[in-house]
Amino acid sequence: MRQVCDVCQITKRGYRVHIKDDIVAEKLAVYFSSFAATDFIHIDTQTMWMEEHIFFSVMDYLDIHGGADTVFAQGQGEAYKPIREFVAEREAAWIDDIIQERRICTHYQPIVSRQGEVIGHELLSRGIGEDDRLIPPFTLFEAARVRNRLFALDRACRLASIQNASGVTDKLLFINFIPTSIYVPEHCLATTIQLIEELNMDPAQIVFEVVETDKVKDIAHLKRILRYYRDHGFKYALDDVGTGYNNIELLEDLRPDIVKLAIEFTNGVSTDASKQDMAKRVLEAARGMHALALAEGVEAEEDLAYLQALGYDLFQGYYFAKPQEHPVEEIA
Repeated sequence: MRQVCDVCQITKRGYRVHIKDDIVAEKLAVYFSSFAATDFIHIDTQTMWMEEHIFFSVMDYLDIHGGADTVFAQGQGEAYKPIREFVAEREAAWIDDIIQERRICTHYQPIVSRQGEVIGHELLSRGIGEDDRLIPPFTLFEAARVRNRLFALDRACRLASIQNASGVTDKLLFINFIPTSIYVPEHCLATTIQLIEELNMDPAQIVFEVVETDKVKDIAHLKRILRYYRDHGFKYALDDVGTGYNNIELLEDLRPDIVKLAIEFTNGVSTDASKQDMAKRVLEAARGMHALALAEGVEAEEDLAYLQALGYDLFQGYYFAKPQEHPVEEIA
């Protein structure tokens, strides 16, 4: 059975806790006398359910007063594990506030044609900390992964990107999404489609970019998501082609509108025969399915010149511009 997405789960997050030591159970019974009875439920003399803020408090209590080695807990849909193993989850709890308060901004990196024209932007999300510092995407998504909030964060970033870029009407907009976080496209993507319609954006302008396909085991499900996008008039791209499971075979199976050669094969391609071989194979596969070939991570002029001569259609990377707060209109 497919797990329900983390937006559809009960809003009260809690844990089932089992205490194996009778003495520790008695200690906790005294400790719990100060909490409201609605915050926890006694299942039996050694097992109870408690809300998350109490659970984290119990972790501190046991750390000071001892007995943590005899206490085990389980989150929703998880197996029991020692309470000490929930430290990472507690430390990542800040991501819930980022999602709830929608503290997400968008940076833009230009997509450039062979002629040097800016034809689109990749929309890259950043978190906004309480001190207004920017939180990089890797940190955001690692915290969401620990908290089992991938879909909620992915959805929040998607909606923020669409909202923030709604004023860009004459360029392609590349929006990343994590396929493993989407369970039922018709339900999980409904708010995305609705927002695009409310903003009167042209679906043909939007390119949904598949990331982390190396973790997608259900290719049929991924194809269902992509078919849903295409049926609504959107384009889609496959990222990091050439690495991991994003091989030529997967490329031909998914048949994207845009194929992105991974940065690993772009950097140094002008002098590396093995990288040149992969660049040629990806380009040939793109041509065979009438897709555009995009080289990402371009940083050196000689690599750009080689890929241009080879026949790549689009380019992206620090050679042109780093991701920035406002869309670049022209490349100097």
